[in-house]
Amino acid sequence: MKRFLLLLLIWPALAGFGQNSSEDTRHILILLDGSGSMMDTWKGTTKWTTAKRLIGETLDSIQRENPDVEIGLRVFGHQSPRAMKDCRDSKLEVAIGRNTAQAIITKLGEITPQGNTPIAYSLFLASGDFTAEGINSIILITDGIENCEGDPCASAESLSSKRISLKPFIIGIGLNEADKHMFDCVGSYYDAADSIQFKNAMNIVVSQALNNTTAQINLLDAYGRANQTNVELTLYDSYSKEVRYHFVHSLNAKGEPDTLFLDPLGRYDIVAHTTPAVTRKNVELNPGRHNIIGLEAPQGVLKLYEKGQSGFSGKQCVVRDPETHEIVYVQNLNTEQLYLSGKYDLEVLTLPPIFYHNYFIQGNYVNQIDIPQSGVLSLNTNDNVQVSVLYDDQGNWVKVWEGSLNREISNVDLQPGEYLLVYRSNIRKTADNTKQTAVSIRSGRTFSVKL
Repeated sequence: MKRFLLLLLIWPALAGFGQNSSEDTRHILILLDGSGSMMDTWKGTTKWTTAKRLIGETLDSIQRENPDVEIGLRVFGHQSPRAMKDCRDSKLEVAIGRNTAQAIITKLGEITPQGNTPIAYSLFLASGDFTAEGINSIILITDGIENCEGDPCASAESLSSKRISLKPFIIGIGLNEADKHMFDCVGSYYDAADSIQFKNAMNIVVSQALNNTTAQINLLDAYGRANQTNVELTLYDSYSKEVRYHFVHSLNAKGEPDTLFLDPLGRYDIVAHTTPAVTRKNVELNPGRHNIIGLEAPQGVLKLYEKGQSGFSGKQCVVRDPETHEIVYVQNLNTEQLYLSGKYDLEVLTLPPIFYHNYFIQGNYVNQIDIPQSGVLSLNTNDNVQVSVLYDDQGNWVKVWEGSLNREISNVDLQPGEYLLVYRSNIRKTADNTKQTAVSIRSGRTFSVKL
C-alpha cells in the first residue's frame, strides 16, 4: 500500500530571483495526486476525501487572510486508468490566479482518482505553470512515492544545479521508521498519524510559503556574544556565486543585530568583511521564519603607537598571515585597526624594519605596540658622493639606506641603534677612496655628519 505524503517545494521565478521577499507576490500551486490509491480507506474515510476537505479549508483560509495570494491546481494520475500505466497523466486544472479557491474546490469535486503516480514528470511540468514574478511555491500532496521510475533524490540534485531549491517539507502518514529515512536526501520530514496532525502540518508549510523570511546575522565576539558590528556583509548564491545582497551590519536600539528580509530560495555563502574576512558556506534558510545565523568573528584592536609622535603617521606596518604570508592589511602608525583574533606577522616599515613574528591579537582587547621614536641622520656634503647606511644587526651589517648626494643635505629617519656610513666620491671612482664613519642614533635626536 502506498504511503500518504505532502511535500512543499519553493523556487524563484528566474526573473524574480534574489528580490526582497517582503515585496514579492506569493504564488502557490497545489500539485495533487489523483492516482487510484487515493481512493483507499484511511481513518474511516478515503485519502481523497481527506485531501479535498483539507485543501478546501486551507485555500479558504488563505484567501480570507491573504487576498493577494495567487493559487492554482495541477492534478496527476486522474485522466487514465491504472491499467494504462500512463506516466504522462498530469494536467493544470486551474491556472494560478487570484480568488481561485472556489474554482479549485469545484474542480476537485469533479475528479475521480484512478491512475498512476508520475510525481517527477508533474514537478517538471509544474515549474512552467508559474508565469509571473514572485515567491513561487508548490504544495505536493500524494499518498505514495513515485511509481513512474522518477527519482526525488536525483531530481533534487538536478534542480539544484539549475539554481532551483528542491528542499521539500515532507509530511508522511503511516510510514515506518525505515521509510521515513528515504526522504533524508529530499528535505525535512513531518509525521502525521491522523487528520488533525495532517492539518497542522498543512498549516505549517503554508505559513512558511506565505510569511516573510527574515534573518539576523550574529557576529560573535571572543565570549560568544553577538556584539560585533559595523562590518560589511556580502551574501552570495552558493551555486552560481552571484551576489544577492550587500549589507553593512548594524545593531538596533536594543543592541541586537538588525532583522534582514531575505529570499529563502537556494543557499547562501555569507562573507563578513572583517580583517581578514570570515565566511560561512551553504547556509539554508527556513522559509517563513526568523533565522538566526552565527559567524564567529572575535575582533581585537591593534594600536601601533610611535613614541614621541602624535597624529597620523605616514610610516606603515604590513600585516601578514603567518602561514600563507599573504598580506592581510597595511596599517599606518598612530592608528587603530580591528583584526580577527589570532596570530599575525607584522613588519613595521621603519629603517631598519621591525618584525613581530606570530604576534597574537587578543579579541575584545586593545593590543598596543610601542614603536621606538626614530632619530635623524643628517648628511651634509660639498662633494658628489655615493653613500650607504649599514645597520649592526647583532654583529651582521645590513644595508638599510643608500643614495647619491651632490653638494646637498639629506635627512634620514633611522631607528635607534648603531650604524656605519660607507661612502665614496662619484668623481674619484676608485675603491681606495672609500671612507667610513660610525654613527650612533638616539630617539628624537639628530646626528649630523659631514661627508
